[in-house]
Amino acid sequence: MSSILNGERVYLRPLQESDSESFCVWYNDEQVTRYLGMKPLSGEKAKAAFNQMLSDPDGVYFGIIKKDEKRIIGYVFLADISTSHKVAQEFGIVIGDKDLWGHGFGGEAAKLILKYGFRRLKLHRIQLKVLDFNKRANRMYNRLGFVEEGVQREARLVDGKWRNVVLMGMLEKEFEKCLDCV
Repeated sequence: MSSILNGERVYLRPLQESDSESFCVWYNDEQVTRYLGMKPLSGEKAKAAFNQMLSDPDGVYFGIIKKDEKRIIGYVFLADISTSHKVAQEFGIVIGDKDLWGHGFGGEAAKLILKYGFRRLKLHRIQLKVLDFNKRANRMYNRLGFVEEGVQREARLVDGKWRNVVLMGMLEKEFEKCLDCV
């Protein structure tokens, strides 16, 4: 996959081996991993997780590159893609650079990967899971047009407290509405 997906302030490009250092920093940061419902990973475990993404035959993983600085600030992905059912079972986004949280880079990157999923991969449905306390992500997903479809009650233990996981989905026909959002 050699696609570059261009936005106004960011572009997406396939993850590369050279991105592993940034990935390891992000996955060793408690604030970043907290919103993913996981504990920080050691360098070795983070590298293994990164390598697993690079070799995943059923997913597409893009680095989010801030155009004006030409540096990776996060990543976005569609995983567990079923070509027979035209569904991405998992959509995810991580802005690893915490200084850039809340500046719209995630929304822009999300729109680019959704466009890729629905238009290039010809998916019918993209779904995601998000922790109930991740208000910033929940607002963004709602603005994008994802629909809440259910809740997994007390599905993740975060900071010693059981948290709900919200299940959301977007259909191909709902995607066009998302292009003018965020």
